Amino acid sequence: MAAQVAPVTEQLTINQVVNEQTAQTVVRGTITVPDPKPDVDEILSVDRTATVKDISIVPDKVIIEGTLTLQVVYVAFKPDQAVHHMHEQINFTGYVDVPGATPDMNVKVDIDIEDVSVNRSNKKPRDFDVAAVLEVSAKVTENRQIEVVVDVPGYDVESEMINVDDLVNQESSQVIVSDEFEVPAEKPPVEKILDVDTQTTITDTRIVKDKVIIDGEVTIQVTYVAFEPSQPVHNMHQSFSFSHFIEVPGAAPGMNVEVDAYVEDVDVETKGAYADSLTAYIVLELNARVMEPKQINVVTEVAGVSFEKTLLNIESVVGEDSAQVVLRESFETPDPKPDVEKVLDTTAKEVKITESKVINNKVILRGYVDVNIIYVAALDDQPVHSMHQRINFRTFVEIPGAENGMNVMVTPIVEYIKSDYESCNVHVELVMKVRVRVTESMQREVVTAEMIEEPDVCLPGETIDYTIKQGDTLFELAQRYSTTVNAIIAANPGVNPQNLKVGDTITIPCGAKG
Repeated sequence: MAAQVAPVTEQLTINQVVNEQTAQTVVRGTITVPDPKPDVDEILSVDRTATVKDISIVPDKVIIEGTLTLQVVYVAFKPDQAVHHMHEQINFTGYVDVPGATPDMNVKVDIDIEDVSVNRSNKKPRDFDVAAVLEVSAKVTENRQIEVVVDVPGYDVESEMINVDDLVNQESSQVIVSDEFEVPAEKPPVEKILDVDTQTTITDTRIVKDKVIIDGEVTIQVTYVAFEPSQPVHNMHQSFSFSHFIEVPGAAPGMNVEVDAYVEDVDVETKGAYADSLTAYIVLELNARVMEPKQINVVTEVAGVSFEKTLLNIESVVGEDSAQVVLRESFETPDPKPDVEKVLDTTAKEVKITESKVINNKVILRGYVDVNIIYVAALDDQPVHSMHQRINFRTFVEIPGAENGMNVMVTPIVEYIKSDYESCNVHVELVMKVRVRVTESMQREVVTAEMIEEPDVCLPGETIDYTIKQGDTLFELAQRYSTTVNAIIAANPGVNPQNLKVGDTITIPCGAKG
């Protein structure tokens, strides 16, 4: 009977990649120029974003529910041909076939908008038909505990240094976000709410002992029938900040954390029969995964020892760092908005990374920040108005070891924003932190503790029955048992040396050692 070898091991809990697949989804819908916006003469530009609202896994498939958001800038069909914009959304459902996926696994989804067309409808002049082509990627993973071998005393080993995230713990928690807000002054009061859409953004995460602190923002879009004789349909946006914590035993400063946020329920109520104020109640589920970055020298080969291997399919961390971005921009009040008397509030409604490119030791980023400014208009009755401005940016982050083709995760966080009005221009100043993490998909066969054993006793002139294991070759077996490849082939008629099948038994003639 084979004697056991005592290897040096280390226990890991890894996020093993089960499968990753990509599929195309075509989104079709109709958008309507909202009242009281003027008719469209010519569309100038269409900015588009796609957000994931919900993800579910069924056997061998990932189902994605999302929203396609369009910001259309157009020339009005009016004598002055003023430039206007409208903000519309289209919900969609798509799926990606992912063999091996099961409902208890983890999944990450990325959506890339490949093409969008917006064309005037033949039925109604204020309707536009939208067709978008989305590329949807789904990566399914599962938590897996593995005891890897880091050394085998007394044996020559081959090893490789890898960077992994060792899962410490993961926990979930619910939080209720609620607040009362006013209908913007330029919007009519609400008679009936038709639809509410939500989007959640995690703006910051911090780890203290056994706890993850999470800051975020929920943005809701309310579509409603206005309290006006013609009962036009309007929409408005409102953002709510929240802060919450999740107890995660074992968490400690310096570890990494991933937080996913899902909207479980949302309810918006009006105050009074015809409301100019509303109250929102939003139930969120927050999932936090805390991981400890480790650099481990894993054994991949052991000379003179028979063993099986386990395939690691993981994201190896190449590096992570952050950069500060300071943006300053001045612009005139856009038509047809009135001039500014006094700025009341400035918020960043959306931060979007539109491009991330990896070159040697560096990640180059492009993106934009959508800024919303609430102000008192320079009019006799001093009404309150709002305006939007998109500020583009470009920056880079140094990541030693980063190369083209690696995976990039970018988290932009607006840390400070303010605006003022001077000399007929609005001046915005914004400070943002951009966190970048670069990983590399890695597959390695590594030795695990319980699988190592000394080779069977094989006396010269005798034969043994050997069961083929993962990674075996006739050349390696011939060396191990002091024989030749030709001798093994002769003892096993019909065996294909190029296609050894795991689990098959072959006869090995033993040779004289030395």
